[in-house]
Parts: sequence; structure tokens; C-alpha cells
Amino acid sequence: MQDMLAKIIAMDENARKIKEEAEQNKIKSEKEIEELREKIYSDYIERAKERIEKNIAVDREYAEKSLSEYTEKVELAEKDMQALYRNNGDRWIDEIVSRVLA
Repeated sequence: MQDMLAKIIAMDENARKIKEEAEQNKIKSEKEIEELREKIYSDYIERAKERIEKNIAVDREYAEKSLSEYTEKVELAEKDMQALYRNNGDRWIDEIVSRVLA
């Protein structure tokens, strides 16, 4: 009877030890999962920041190119208008004055 009681107590202690190890493993696994989740999130954020920086650089380059092209067009149009005025300015002024006075 004592022998049987000792076996039951040993089995109970063994079961408690197994249960405790399982709980510790569960806690450890949950901690590892949380650390992995944080690492994945950090990596994702870092890659997103890198993509944003690349996109900003590409957009800035495109905007500068567009501005340069637009500035060239405006300068060319200004030169054309000045040439037209140099060639026709006196005639235009005379025409405007004659129409106003008419």
C-alpha cells in the first residue's frame, strides 16, 4: 500500500513537473513569437522608410526636370514675344492708338 502511495505521489510530482515545463515552454514560445513579431514589424517599417526615401529622390528628380523643362519653355516664349515686339511693336502701337482714337 505504501509502495502504491509512493508511486501515485511520484506520478503526481512528475505530472506537475511536466505541466510546469509545458507552461514555461508556452511562456517562452509566446515571448519568442512577440519578439519575432516586433522584428518583422521593425523590418517592414525600415523597408518602407527606404522605399519612401527612394520615391522621394525619384519624385524630386522628376520635379526638378519638369521645372527645368518648363523654365526653358517660358524663356523661349519670352524671347519669341520680345522678338515679335521688336519687329512689330511700332506698328502695333500705331494700330492700337488709331483704333482708340477712331
